Amino acid sequence: MFRAAFILLASLWFSVAIAQTSDYGNDTGTTSITAISAKDNSEECQKCHDAAKRSARYESVKSWLTSRHAAEGVTCIDCHLKQDVKGQDYYAAITAEKQDDAHAAMVKKPASKGNKAYFIDICGSCHKDRLTEFKASVHGLANASSETPSVSCIDCHDPHSAPLVTSKSSKLYRGSDVKTCGKCHKDARGSYMQTFHGKQFYLGNTLAPTCIYCHRGHELPTDNIASLIHSNNVGGMCAGCHGEAMSAGAGADTILIQNLSQDSTRKVTHFRDPVTAGPFSIASLINSTYLSMIIGIVGFFTLLSTRDYIKKTKDGASTYDNDRKKSVKRFSVSWRLQHFFWALSFIVLAATGLSLKFPESVLSEAAVWLSGGEELRSVIHRIAAIVFMLLAVIHLLPYLLKLKPPGKIFLSKKDLIDAFLHTSYLFGRTDKMPLMYRYTWYQKVEYWATVIGGFIVISTGLVMWNFSPLASQIPLEIVFYSQLIHGWEAILAVLVIFVQHFYHVFLNPDVFPMDKSWLTGRTNLNVMKHDHPLELVEIESKKERSGEE
Repeated sequence: MFRAAFILLASLWFSVAIAQTSDYGNDTGTTSITAISAKDNSEECQKCHDAAKRSARYESVKSWLTSRHAAEGVTCIDCHLKQDVKGQDYYAAITAEKQDDAHAAMVKKPASKGNKAYFIDICGSCHKDRLTEFKASVHGLANASSETPSVSCIDCHDPHSAPLVTSKSSKLYRGSDVKTCGKCHKDARGSYMQTFHGKQFYLGNTLAPTCIYCHRGHELPTDNIASLIHSNNVGGMCAGCHGEAMSAGAGADTILIQNLSQDSTRKVTHFRDPVTAGPFSIASLINSTYLSMIIGIVGFFTLLSTRDYIKKTKDGASTYDNDRKKSVKRFSVSWRLQHFFWALSFIVLAATGLSLKFPESVLSEAAVWLSGGEELRSVIHRIAAIVFMLLAVIHLLPYLLKLKPPGKIFLSKKDLIDAFLHTSYLFGRTDKMPLMYRYTWYQKVEYWATVIGGFIVISTGLVMWNFSPLASQIPLEIVFYSQLIHGWEAILAVLVIFVQHFYHVFLNPDVFPMDKSWLTGRTNLNVMKHDHPLELVEIESKKERSGEE
């Protein structure tokens, strides 16, 4: 009985002492109970936000425990307790035993529109310099011009883990920033992912610049001379990666910076056409032209290959077993070597190049993996490009030296007539194939399409490849359009090769499963009679004159 009375008196005395020294109705100074409660309140919060009781809500507390905020003494109520809570209400809030009583004085849902402004001030109460930067930034000015702020500190920073921007767990760490910024800037993220930078990032190039490299979040408006992406400064930022132009000669770095400081820079780095006039743009013209060519050319050759296959299987044109066993020598070792290395370089270029054009594809990921990573993929693509260009020079050298080219490869009036007659034959309008020579009309079309297409991909590829050293001389618009044309031309070439060349080498019933002439130099007699009868007559007449069997 005595012990119970003593405990009761002691409790009353302690409560009176607390009341006398606390800030109940007293706005002067900080009290001992406030200090004690502020120190221990996080532990009180954890009684409910416990892993066993509320596992879903424990994650935020868990990350806070190891954060810089926790290490520096920032507690739960420093951020979540309403700032206007004073006196008795403050004491009631931090000592509440029931959830509703505790949360009544708390600011919940920091990311909600109604609380964004509140938490900007909360963060700014400690980070005063950063608050000043933020209010002067594009995000801060956007907030000031709106009744309800749209951007808050915690949209970009995690206050519970509070990592440095250079930490891999940061929302703004390179790579993570694309997702963080993309939540609000969806259009900018989409256009960025279509650029060379964005595709390189997607394929795993850790050196590819992401949002945080060019944008700082607290940056000034672009028309402010102090902004890092002001037209006077953005070139210097680009030169951080493209600074090789400095080796191009005296003053080249200055020219580079001036060139990269054009208004078109931002449009190129976010895949927007630099030249537009209302709904019209050069990029849209390029896109629509190539799309029309793909539909028209690829569709036409697909139709021809399909009709050829139906015609041969229906008429039994591929059943001459004796003729299939016989062959005629047509191609030299030099020609076969050129073809082999050209085909190899083309396949490597297509695999490594289209993986960058369509980085989201599973096949692209496989190509990058087989290449040994994005950096090696880029190296392999360039090596294949060198081989491709050397073969082009070797092949065109006889033409350049005005030597007689191998076979009648130039298009003529007869080829136009053959094209009409051949098409008519395939669609049943006539009963006979036209008599064609060493190269058929469609082989000549394919050849010259390869020459023209090769020139386009080589020239546009060189513009992109030598972007750094030539940036002082080549406008960014040209680089932008070169990237666009290079990709479209590659797609067109691959599709035409597949539906036309691939068919005649592998799927053609006369040669199935494969025409071995590119390996042996010999074409079977059945193909010669059907596709090259005039050349066959010439070969046989030469044999007769020379007395060969």
